[in-house]
Amino acid sequence: MGNKSNYIGVENKGNPVLLAKDPIASAVSSITFDGVFDDSFDEYWISIFNLKVADAGGIRIRWKWRNSGSDITGTYYRSQRSISMNSDNTGQYGNASYTDYNTLTDYTTGTDATRHSHNGIMYIFPRSSNIKYSFFDGMSVADSPDGNAPFNQSLHYAHEFSGVIDDATQMDGISFFTSAGNIASGEVCVYGVKK
Repeated sequence: MGNKSNYIGVENKGNPVLLAKDPIASAVSSITFDGVFDDSFDEYWISIFNLKVADAGGIRIRWKWRNSGSDITGTYYRSQRSISMNSDNTGQYGNASYTDYNTLTDYTTGTDATRHSHNGIMYIFPRSSNIKYSFFDGMSVADSPDGNAPFNQSLHYAHEFSGVIDDATQMDGISFFTSAGNIASGEVCVYGVKK
């Protein structure tokens, strides 16, 4: 048998590499990473853990590209598939767009201390000199009431997002924020991944 280190997938080779993290200690209006993306990596992952909002309900978590300390404006497109684990509310949506931002969920959330947090992984390619694509897989709770046990509070969703902005800028940053109010707590980590 050959040396097992010759086989793809056997060893990590130091990937992914944690580049930055923001353990949110108190409420903030946004979480911004500037200058974190460069040509050292081909792909980046962003983990979102227990992200909670400060307002009582009707809030969406959004994000946008940044470069050289400034927001990237333009039309952000996305398609979405949402699957509810405790209701029949499952759907697929396409041809949606936002001006100057994208979203992590189209379903609103709120501040239920035990339930309303957002978790997920983003896959992004900010250093491409072509159109910018993003992919997001996440889990969240909508703030609409629901009577289904054992949850009894809200509808639980898994989200799959594909996003695009027609911009050839090589991005070096990203920002997360809410549609109203603040981000109350959670942690966001940025990882670089080499081939």
